[in-house]
Amino acid sequence: MRWLVSLLAVFSVTAIADQAQIEKAITGINPMIQIESVKPIDQTPFFEVTLKTGERIYTDSTGSHFVAGDLYQVGSGGVKNLTDIGRRADRQELLGQLDESTLIVFPPKGEVKHRLLVFTDIDCGYCRRLHSEIEQLQENGVEVRYAAFPRAGVGSDSYNKYVSVYCAKDQNATMTLAKQGETPEVATCDNPVADQYQLGQKLGITGTPTLIFEDGEMQPGYAPWKELLKRMNQQGS
Repeated sequence: MRWLVSLLAVFSVTAIADQAQIEKAITGINPMIQIESVKPIDQTPFFEVTLKTGERIYTDSTGSHFVAGDLYQVGSGGVKNLTDIGRRADRQELLGQLDESTLIVFPPKGEVKHRLLVFTDIDCGYCRRLHSEIEQLQENGVEVRYAAFPRAGVGSDSYNKYVSVYCAKDQNATMTLAKQGETPEVATCDNPVADQYQLGQKLGITGTPTLIFEDGEMQPGYAPWKELLKRMNQQGS
């Protein structure tokens, strides 16, 4: 077994040397580039370089050539998007920072079959359209969980409305009225609105609604409830 330990040590040293070379080559393009990680991709000659911005690029062991975009793997099971798998893993890690007790939850009518996380803005037209279909989702076993993403930022009118919804005695009823265009009664309390907005920014959210499914897939924009339910039933999430 000593030969195996020695061989693994050689591979480890080689990988570290490759990573150092890659970092040197990429930061040599522009010193302002900040690298989060450099990881070899199993069963390929490529390395995945994740930047602090969340972007991913792919390169060889020298770092002298690279491509930006999604990397796909073709196998017997079809085409697999390796980049998206990495994004989902990062997303799940970030979502681990989300305190689920601070979400505004619309439970299903009966057994929970799926959970859908929605980053929402009180004044967003498509967010309101999605909320108008929330009963159909609930009737089909979907638990809709809202997190705050006031697009105009902390301190904006939409931000203050979300705070009032969160601090209301009946969050769900107040949310529904706000989504119907009524201004919620002003209320204040300790609230997670700013933290959720900042988390949304880390996730790369730029608009609302943004939907995050249980498998980590993120979908920007509105979709009819039937399409959402079909997607969740197909994926089991």
